[in-house]
Amino acid sequence: MTMLTAVADLLGLSSNTLLVAVAMAAVGMAAGVVGCFSVLRRRALIGDAAAHATLPGVALAFVITGSRGLPVLLIGAVVSAVASMGLLVLLRRFTRTRDDAATAIVIGVSFGMGVALISGLVARGVPGSGGLERFLLGSTASLSAADARLLVIVSLLSTGLVAAFVKEATVVSFDPGFAAAAGWPVWWIDFALVAMTAVMVVAGLPAAGAVLVTALVVIPPVAARQWTDRVGVMLVLAGAFGLVSAVAGVAASAVVPGLATGPMVVLAAAALFAVSLVCAPSRGLLAMALRPRMPLAPPERGGP
Repeated sequence: MTMLTAVADLLGLSSNTLLVAVAMAAVGMAAGVVGCFSVLRRRALIGDAAAHATLPGVALAFVITGSRGLPVLLIGAVVSAVASMGLLVLLRRFTRTRDDAATAIVIGVSFGMGVALISGLVARGVPGSGGLERFLLGSTASLSAADARLLVIVSLLSTGLVAAFVKEATVVSFDPGFAAAAGWPVWWIDFALVAMTAVMVVAGLPAAGAVLVTALVVIPPVAARQWTDRVGVMLVLAGAFGLVSAVAGVAASAVVPGLATGPMVVLAAAALFAVSLVCAPSRGLLAMALRPRMPLAPPERGGP
């Protein structure tokens, strides 16, 4: 904390602001990187399903342990989210339920269960249950140094796993049939990608909450996709966009009192997406508007 205080003083920031900025920068970067494969596989709503599935895990972790410590609650959220993602994969694999319908089922059931459990705990006056509802919209005010360290470690590990297995993840994302023919465990790779998405969603809960955290794993990859066709470049850009969005959101909430950090991070990511949508060199609206159009060939004349 001494080094953190010194750096905060050098930058003219409070220690808590710098702490939140570092944690959110790591989470934003990792969420952008991990979310790329959900976007490439057209499963952007998986993050939404994972986010809503965290609430039952948060409530049950509190009931079982009686602790409101962030590591305990996040472990419960991870278990609940991964279990729900496993259910989603099974629904897609062994039933005739369409992807969108299966995702909607998981979102509705898990979110309803989570809200019912948390509101029930608060309504019954269970000691220590007050404040669990902050996981709906997020809150960085109670983030401690240990909590920030945990989020940074999880984010770095997730980014490292993607870097180590980017080849396998890319092949499964674009051509699962070829991967299966080559003998790769496609189902397990697919589930691992889904589980990593769930983990990053959980890591973003303290800041953005279950309602907004999906944006962290969707908007930066979609913005990065506007700029490139190469997976490696997309991963780097998505990580950079997520990091910049997080830092910009924390800075905005620090400068203007009363602004919540999570919504500001999401709005910063949306601004980057808007810039990408307009200014990207090949897919941007400006590039498409300025691109010369091929003249229509004159109709062929018939014979005499």
